[in-house]
Amino acid sequence: MNSPQPIVDIILLNWNGLEDSMDCLDSLSQSDYKNSRIIVVDNGSTDDSVQSIRMAYPDITLIETGQNLGYAEGNNVGIRYALESNTDYILLLNNDTWVDKNFLDYLVSEAEKTNNAFVYGPAIFYAEPKDTLWFAGAKWNTDKLSFDFPLQNSPKEGLSNLPFESDYICGAALFFHRSIAEKIGLLDAKFFLVWEESDWCFRAKRAGYKSLIVPDSQIWHKIGVSFGSESSPLRLFFSARNRLLWIEKNLSFVLATKTAFQTLRAILPRYGISKEKSIALPKRFIWALSTYFNSWKDMMHNKSRQARLLGVFCYLFRVFGDAPSILRK
Repeated sequence: MNSPQPIVDIILLNWNGLEDSMDCLDSLSQSDYKNSRIIVVDNGSTDDSVQSIRMAYPDITLIETGQNLGYAEGNNVGIRYALESNTDYILLLNNDTWVDKNFLDYLVSEAEKTNNAFVYGPAIFYAEPKDTLWFAGAKWNTDKLSFDFPLQNSPKEGLSNLPFESDYICGAALFFHRSIAEKIGLLDAKFFLVWEESDWCFRAKRAGYKSLIVPDSQIWHKIGVSFGSESSPLRLFFSARNRLLWIEKNLSFVLATKTAFQTLRAILPRYGISKEKSIALPKRFIWALSTYFNSWKDMMHNKSRQARLLGVFCYLFRVFGDAPSILRK
């Protein structure tokens, strides 16, 4: 007699994303894996998400947090619920994704085959073009103090047929056995969103669980929906601040502080007179002054520079969680 399939709880975080969430739920409804349960955590939506999801999918679990807790704590709400509900596996899945019908079978199969020794993730493709990789592994770059993504923008044909290790699993689809969360804890809510999943995976790695990409498991992701754009000021704020927090937690506080001041030097206007002796000193002085004031003028209008600057200052002054309201406005 065949043993029953392990229980997989799929946690979907929604924040004013009705259309995306419905597309994702429709996709999950076509999954061939039959022993999964869907938990939608609504992060204080002000549209009609909650009512519409309840009407369309009355059998799923829907938890209302009443406020925007961010990716980290919003998913933590779902993880706690799943652990209390005796799940075997947990999948954190972005609501702006859709999935291949066999994606969960491949993840569970690889986890069972490897005795739950890893944190697992699928190959993630762009929503458009659909055959181009967005995330299929990451590698820490010590020189840049950031991650490289070797296969990003590669065609599907460049993807290995065999599972391979990564330095972390993308939070758009993060799959793990319950025992890992029980051992190392939940996502760090200080990040709010961005860098939190890599921090959690590095914590898992220190506890003996590396990260593994399962290329036969495949999903598609609408990039940048949470921010409006991957290069939006909101995204740049979280990236700047949380990168420094990540370095502090996983490398050292001294290195994070040093990196913060180096970042400030790169963002803030700097005054410097050219050393070109063939040009008269008064002219070099005027040019330097003009460049300096033009840089300040740009700073006053450049939302991206302002967002990165605010991110560094929030890190230095230990302001974590959500972005300041002035940035959201």
